[in-house]
Amino acid sequence: MPQQHLQKPQLEIEAKLFLEDFELLLLKSKLLKDLSGGDVYKEKNFVYKCPQMRAGEFLRIRQEELTVNKCGRLHHGGRWTLLTYKGKNTGRALNVRDEVELEISLGQRSNATLEELLAVLGFSFYSSYAKERQVYNFKNPECDVFLDAVWQIPNGARQQYIEVEGQSERDVLAILERLGLAGKPIIRESYADIFAEVKNGTDVRK
Repeated sequence: MPQQHLQKPQLEIEAKLFLEDFELLLLKSKLLKDLSGGDVYKEKNFVYKCPQMRAGEFLRIRQEELTVNKCGRLHHGGRWTLLTYKGKNTGRALNVRDEVELEISLGQRSNATLEELLAVLGFSFYSSYAKERQVYNFKNPECDVFLDAVWQIPNGARQQYIEVEGQSERDVLAILERLGLAGKPIIRESYADIFAEVKNGTDVRK
């Protein structure tokens, strides 16, 4: 029987920064002027962990809806559900994680089907958050820029972030420099951890 080689996880290299309102307005003006894109993704994210996972690892169920920007007009682009594994953050200057993502067709079923499966496998609920993401694309170097409004489900206060994702740390740092953000601190936590309802066995909602 021939030996089978498992495909390695995709490596995610990104920087996440918190934005003040005035910084967001300036960035939107610059990105809309200089780049293609502006499509809007609306998400609901539900995060799960199991005892065997290391700090920073998790599974995420994401319900996603796309609104496509065509010449300044927004058009519905479809809905789907994603199951994603995120690995431990191994980066030094930036956030570097293994990522495995699978699109799931639930048909008429809800997320409850996936949640039941994860529960049987020993996973428990960790956090939930919603997000509206505008996507812009740099070509040289090739990077994606995400403007994110994120809040805890069901009705937490919105927080504004920017994420820059690329093929290398050098590319990501170059885009941060171009956007005038090189001096801002990079957030090392994932959104899953930032909006966690339970951290270290303590319910932060209490």
